[in-house]
Amino acid sequence: MRITNNIREKSISLKAAHTLMIVVTVIIAVLLVLGTVLTSFSYRELSEAADDFIELQKNANQLMEASDYLTEQVQNYTVTCQRSDLDNYFTEAEVDNRREKALEKVAAISGESEAYQQLKMAMDTSVELMQTEYYAIRLVLEATGDTDYPEAVAAVTLTPEDAALTPEQKLSAARETVFGAEYDRMKGTIRLDMKNCLDRLEAQVRIEQLDSDRKVSRHAMWLMVLIGFETAAVIAVLWMTSRLGISPILRGVRSIKADSPLEVSGSKEFRYLAEAYNKMYDAFKKDIANLNYDASHDKLTGIYNRTGYEFVRNNIDISTTALLLIDADNFKTINDTHGHTVGDCVLKKIANTLNRAFRSDDFVCRIGGDEFAVFMMHATPELQDLIDNKVSMINRQLSDPTKDSFPPISISVGVAFGAKETDISVMTKHADEALYVAKERGRCGCSFY
Repeated sequence: MRITNNIREKSISLKAAHTLMIVVTVIIAVLLVLGTVLTSFSYRELSEAADDFIELQKNANQLMEASDYLTEQVQNYTVTCQRSDLDNYFTEAEVDNRREKALEKVAAISGESEAYQQLKMAMDTSVELMQTEYYAIRLVLEATGDTDYPEAVAAVTLTPEDAALTPEQKLSAARETVFGAEYDRMKGTIRLDMKNCLDRLEAQVRIEQLDSDRKVSRHAMWLMVLIGFETAAVIAVLWMTSRLGISPILRGVRSIKADSPLEVSGSKEFRYLAEAYNKMYDAFKKDIANLNYDASHDKLTGIYNRTGYEFVRNNIDISTTALLLIDADNFKTINDTHGHTVGDCVLKKIANTLNRAFRSDDFVCRIGGDEFAVFMMHATPELQDLIDNKVSMINRQLSDPTKDSFPPISISVGVAFGAKETDISVMTKHADEALYVAKERGRCGCSFY
């Protein structure tokens, strides 16, 4: 009664104060809605710029994927001589036309931009590369006696020297054409043009994003100001309500929570606790993600480690898998001669070369000091020559002294196909036996069980 009387004596009108604060709050709320609408428009512009970049990047990558698909099919055809690979090649080149469609979509979004010009250069090189692929296909067709020539290949004329080759020599020449250094160089040119295209796309979209971001920042600043006024108005209403009607309840709550170090005097403490909790939660999630990655990946090379290898080994369908066990030849000599730092660089080089040589569906692992393994998915014994050619290409790259300053090295590979196995342990044993044979034959090569 004493408190109530004191309040009355001060002539505080709760109704008038609340009416005033409600009017102020409504005005601020209207301004907040207006600011939110403007901010949403700015965010939409920012989102559209990001969507454009994603779409451009997607189509640019699609052109590269289509080019790589043509390469894969023509390489498979020169190795297996299967007509289905040839049909797949010309279905992509003449029916699906993913490269042409991707180029058209990029032109529709970015116009005749620098990024488009770079992508068109990649396309032109890819089309030029097809002439080399047609020549290899013509060699295979003549070597196998297949007279059903696609129209594009029928126009190809072999050189007198190649026309005089035996069937086996023509097959060998076809494989050299699509696995050779000149072919790799042209593929590298396509990838460089693709990288330049993506870089320019990113720069082009970044300008648009920065402009939208400035608008968002400006609107967000006004929103922050309005939110500050709104918060002050709400706190004022709560303070008056608390001071005049809820104070006893708050005192009771403080008594119940006397063992807590938190001071209950407003919403600031709760906001602080929420922010602290969010930080701890984010840190926890990141720690868990890092632990999972670190547990399955090799810290030196970034590829799967022994734990990752065991996980893949125990969870794949071996019936369509090839296991390649790999040893770095004479790696101890490099360590002893050049030191462990250079040795580590060589291991990284091997891991990077293996990653580039195999598909994204395959699993490249480091299972020991200089021991590696690759699980080739969807690989059957018919791809034996393809694997042999891949290993030869890898050894050429590892032994090329012009690539970097590291000492040259080679690998020995033992291969077992799951199509012939019923148990992963037996498959691993057979791959190891094949690796032993490869070493006995002088290393720097590949042996199949």
